[in-house]
Amino acid sequence: MKGISIDKKTAKRIAMNIFYPLLAFAIMLAVWAIVAKIKDNSFVLPMPSVVLQKFFALGSRDTFWQSVGYTLLRTLLCFALSFALALVLASLAGLFNPLHRVLAPIVTFLRAAPTVAVILILYAFMEDNSMAIAVGFLIAFPIMYSSFHSAIVGVDKDLLKMAKLYNVRPIDKIRFIYIPSIANCLFDTSKSTLSLTLKVVIASEILVSITLSIGERIQEAYATFNVSYLLAWTLIAIVFSFVLEAVVAILKKIWEVTRCRV
Repeated sequence: MKGISIDKKTAKRIAMNIFYPLLAFAIMLAVWAIVAKIKDNSFVLPMPSVVLQKFFALGSRDTFWQSVGYTLLRTLLCFALSFALALVLASLAGLFNPLHRVLAPIVTFLRAAPTVAVILILYAFMEDNSMAIAVGFLIAFPIMYSSFHSAIVGVDKDLLKMAKLYNVRPIDKIRFIYIPSIANCLFDTSKSTLSLTLKVVIASEILVSITLSIGERIQEAYATFNVSYLLAWTLIAIVFSFVLEAVVAILKKIWEVTRCRV
């Protein structure tokens, strides 16, 4: 009976996780349709059905997957660089506080810098593809560094004292104390930062017209005043943002299940 009860709870949770996003999507479509009907100008705001029709037709275009693929590649590359460097520096700064005191103002400066200004400044010195990756890195790195550092310095001090008392090897401290303590932070921060990185990369692609990218398609639609095409590509960006977040959520769930079995 207990097993059946757990299965029912799990099924209900899954059903709710599907129902509420669908309900929210339906409400947004309804509001969109009402506003479009009131506006009654397809050049300004087309009906959802027109945009969705173009949305599903985009996949048949020859350059669709190239544009999406290159944008995702840039996003994943700058995210991976940001994640790795943020984790390494946050770990070192957690052990040596003077390093954190040096890095903290730099991180604060990067977080405060306007994204568009960063894009325009880097555009003067870098090639288009490198610039998009650099902008994504400069936006993602400070967010992840701050979060990772807070998680590392927040590790249970009693556990660390006990490990020191029993002469636990450094590798075992990392494996059994630090990683389990900061894993949730790593996954949660990655989930939110990854979708943000995608948005920043697309913004860079739009401003500098990087070829074969989602940003180029959005900029192209804007230049030709094709609003339905513009909204369709915007939906593409949103969908892949959700996909990236879902992948991280699945990896987190796999980690939790693995930890429970261990």
